[in-house]
Amino acid sequence: MLGTAAWYRVFRGPSSEAPCKTMLSAHKANREYFREAYRRGTHGWAVDIPSPYAVGFLERLSMLVPGGALLDIGCGEGRHCFAAARLGFRVTAVDYEPLALERARRFAKARGIQGIAFREADVFRLPFPYAFFDVLLDYGCLHHQKKSAWRAYKASILRVLKPEGFYILSVFSPRFRLFRGSGRHWHIAYGAYRRCFTSEDIGDLFGRDFETIALKEERGSEGGFWHVLMKRR
Repeated sequence: MLGTAAWYRVFRGPSSEAPCKTMLSAHKANREYFREAYRRGTHGWAVDIPSPYAVGFLERLSMLVPGGALLDIGCGEGRHCFAAARLGFRVTAVDYEPLALERARRFAKARGIQGIAFREADVFRLPFPYAFFDVLLDYGCLHHQKKSAWRAYKASILRVLKPEGFYILSVFSPRFRLFRGSGRHWHIAYGAYRRCFTSEDIGDLFGRDFETIALKEERGSEGGFWHVLMKRR
């Protein structure tokens, strides 16, 4: 597998958040980036081991909503939905990249994990009934969306989350090495858009609709993530 650094060659645009004129829209560019990453199977993120922060939140929720319906948004190759299934959640996992879902299904079979419903879907058009899920989990989807799309993202997830349902979010913080010392909160590499969040960003975006139960910052060799557990008001 390629190291993370191998995937992070920077394409510099103007000093605003907008990427270079020659680049595709952030949404389309992200899709092409992930399609190529999953086609190659060599990228810079973990495949087998879920985040201990996300797992800790899942363990906590498995006691509050045992057997609850959980949606993994942008599931990738499945490491977090596998952890949720092992904890007894009824898991639906979505990704907009078919190759990611193909790999996730293959990995689930190899691990003997059954019962996960994998579906191709876009976070902005989630194909589920209103108030369908007890828990939503987003590890690394929101931080690939431009700030102008944050409200649409929130509206989409609120539609499918039950009142008083729970939301697990993991996003880049400014301490992540791509942003550290750069003086900006966005980054483009290989055409893919990334955005880091301050704790204030999270509060401003979600504070009206969610109560924050836990907010933890992960700091490591690669830099920082925010891991947040929220409950819908």
